[in-house]
Amino acid sequence: MIANIAIAFLISLGIALVLFLGVKGVYARFSPEAVHIIVAVLVILGSTVAGTVALSSGKALKYVVSLEQGAKNLTGQADALQEEYGLDGYGISASGILDGYVQGTADTVKSKLKRAKTLSIVVMAVLNVLLLLFLANAGSKKKASYNYSSSNDDDLDDLGSSSSFDDNLDLD
Repeated sequence: MIANIAIAFLISLGIALVLFLGVKGVYARFSPEAVHIIVAVLVILGSTVAGTVALSSGKALKYVVSLEQGAKNLTGQADALQEEYGLDGYGISASGILDGYVQGTADTVKSKLKRAKTLSIVVMAVLNVLLLLFLANAGSKKKASYNYSSSNDDDLDDLGSSSSFDDNLDLD
């Protein structure tokens, strides 16, 4: 279980770091602030939980498949014992009855584990997409505020020069 948590944490941390580096590459002026770090930590925690569920569900699914095979082997042995002792006189076989129960139970458990694995992967993906959108929005705001402030500074510098003033006057 600890290994599943560690693997899920490393995957989540890696995804978050790639997202931070990607946003930093696109928006050079972006610098993470406390709110970005807090949101990233929350996403990493949620993604770690979802990843742990996905990994554990996958391992449990393999375990259920092996238990199903073991149970079917036991019902086959029950048939052999039934035949050996002459208990199959009525044509009722143990494997015919028990295999249905084993198969039904295993199918139910396998479908629930597959659903849990799929849902946890979806939750993990959604959390990381939300983090990407949050960081991209913050990066674009940094870029927009820088462009706005630098364009205002340029306009003030141009006002003082005589050529800019003369170009704006239309004396004709």
